[in-house]
Amino acid sequence: MYKFAIKNKVYNDKTVGYLYYDETAKTYRIEIPVNVKSVEAPLILSDFIRKGKRELDHKWSLRWVQGRVTPPERQNIGQVLKNNGMKFYSEFPLLLKNQGRSCQDECYIEQVK
Repeated sequence: MYKFAIKNKVYNDKTVGYLYYDETAKTYRIEIPVNVKSVEAPLILSDFIRKGKRELDHKWSLRWVQGRVTPPERQNIGQVLKNNGMKFYSEFPLLLKNQGRSCQDECYIEQVK
């Protein structure tokens, strides 16, 4: 099981969530700490906070991950995979390679030991 802190650079690298990845089951889960305000979190997490929910199931956690990596239907996906030393598409290695960064916000992930 991998655990990552989801950090927001805008808020002094505040941890706004925890992303868990079970490599055996290939499932994701996100937990949002109670001290995180919706304005501090990335969009999907922010929506959950406003609804009073602090846990995202696999479906929503995967959706968050997919929004942060190159999509499999991208026109030049073969070249993207080759450039990243990958033989087949998988969200997890792409997520690690770009530290979960997205052009939509200032959040990134950092592995928690």
